Amino acid sequence: MSKFIKIGKERVPVSEEIYKEYYKMRRRERYMEEDIKVGRIDIDPETGEPTFIPSKEDSIERLIELGADFVDEQPSIEDILCDKAALLILQEALKELNHEEQELIQALYHKNLTVREVAKQENTSHVTVIKRRDKILAKLRKFFT
Repeated sequence: MSKFIKIGKERVPVSEEIYKEYYKMRRRERYMEEDIKVGRIDIDPETGEPTFIPSKEDSIERLIELGADFVDEQPSIEDILCDKAALLILQEALKELNHEEQELIQALYHKNLTVREVAKQENTSHVTVIKRRDKILAKLRKFFT
């Protein structure tokens, strides 16, 4: 046996076959830990210009920015039914609100006005609008529990 593997501080004699497999495994480990996780910079020998080569591991955020789509084409029937049921409950709950409460919900969630904009329109403080909004949302939550 002319091949050795270093284990800790010891050199252990091994067969040619074990030696090759061990170093394949070590290379695979290095690949997984270093090569795919870290980008590198290659320098063109002719021009001396550096080129950044990104890592082989990628993030979902970057892939989405590039246009990758990870959403299922068809939503499940359970999801559709749950959404419709929640929408029906919400519609019934909104009918139970008085006119002023409905107007505040319309302004905040349908017209996309900010709390400060609504407060300015009503000539009140934004804290008052926040308290009213929170009270209304608590009232609506009761319909879902």
